[in-house]
Amino acid sequence: MEQSKKEKGTINSTQDSVKNQVQDSEKTSNTPPVTDEMGNEIDQEFSTGKSFPIDIFPQEIQSLIKNAEETVGFNPDFFSAGILSICATAIGTSVSLFNGSYPSQPILWLAIIGRSGIGKTHPLKFSKKPIEEKDKKSYEEFIKLEESYELEEKKGKKPIYIKSILTDFTIEKLTETLKYNPKGALIFKDELIGWINSFDQYKNGGDQQKYIESWNGDVVTADRVSKSPARVEKSNVNIIGGLQPRRLKELALNGRDDDGFLPRMLLIYPTNIKPNLFTGKNIEPQHIENYSRLINNLFDVSETTLRINENQIKIYQDWQHKAVKNSYDDDVETCIQAKLESYVWRLALVIEMIFQATENEFRDTISDNSLIKAIKLVEYFRMNALKVFDKIISTNPLDDLPTTKIELINELPLEFKRIDVIPLFNHYGIKGGSIGRFLNNNKLFKRLDSKGNYKKLII
Repeated sequence: MEQSKKEKGTINSTQDSVKNQVQDSEKTSNTPPVTDEMGNEIDQEFSTGKSFPIDIFPQEIQSLIKNAEETVGFNPDFFSAGILSICATAIGTSVSLFNGSYPSQPILWLAIIGRSGIGKTHPLKFSKKPIEEKDKKSYEEFIKLEESYELEEKKGKKPIYIKSILTDFTIEKLTETLKYNPKGALIFKDELIGWINSFDQYKNGGDQQKYIESWNGDVVTADRVSKSPARVEKSNVNIIGGLQPRRLKELALNGRDDDGFLPRMLLIYPTNIKPNLFTGKNIEPQHIENYSRLINNLFDVSETTLRINENQIKIYQDWQHKAVKNSYDDDVETCIQAKLESYVWRLALVIEMIFQATENEFRDTISDNSLIKAIKLVEYFRMNALKVFDKIISTNPLDDLPTTKIELINELPLEFKRIDVIPLFNHYGIKGGSIGRFLNNNKLFKRLDSKGNYKKLII
């Protein structure tokens, strides 16, 4: 897996050592403590905060994420998810990881959740720019070849447009894209639920199951009436897009909560959303250059299989054994845990390759640190998955509201007159016409008369 530093740009970085790991509090066990390659004992809880743990990335990418938040208001969770998705897409089928039992590919299905207008789209669009530039150059080359093909009266092989990002397509078009771009493809949708609800739009059945099969990197086929059948032996399909909280229940329709489609989604549902205030600034060029260089390095990486060592098996076992026991008695948690076990290895692969491409030093092993970071990240995804599943099965109308509105409802008296509570509404940032629209929600309030008197329906 050797690559010349003359051919690749180098991002100045040294992989972080595992920092101040907390010693295991359960000292009653006879099992020896698990340590990383530095000899540090690993935190047995692999705990994470409520926000996306951006410290899984090299310092250069952390600086990009922080600068983007300060200048253009990118939410760190949304932006981090976009970066992770594009890195996985750039790696594609070039790199796999073998954990001693089965191989893993960098296939990630990511959904960022937030109400309309909250700033989901821009971080994702920025993230995909480096690969979008490659698709643009590929298209320009395709047009030139197509013109030559037409001038030569269609002699020779017909040109093919090879691209990585798909936004408007059918399962047949996806299969065709994978056929000509064996590295893989990224499904990018501003609103994922519209795409999900379009499954089987042009025929009876099959789309949802084919996507589930592609999550494993399995063979993808398409039988077409007007064209010859297509078959891809090794697929790599990444997915990223947005979801609105009020439409989360639609994710469980058509059996998606039972057939494994929904648990395959890694969900980003941040609580740290802030208003995007205009600054008149842009992301600093050095951060943009570092990010583009990283994606290009990943895109051009040589084919290899990463392998793990005995200590990494122990690290994984320590986490997996405890997590399986903790989730075993709950059907939802068991289903989530099963998919997270696969995602640990996929994320460890992606994180490891991000660090290798940043340092521009490539090898066929992973560090303990990459695996620990991957476990930390899946715990963040577990937290969000449980949050979303709770909302899907809940009938409480408060679940669709932001925290500030829930706090407002709690402070309102059971019965009140609109004019008397306007200062309270204003205190929680609800002003003008927003007050009327909120009070018109008949699941939350009942209007008692024409004099502005209301009653809370939620106590």
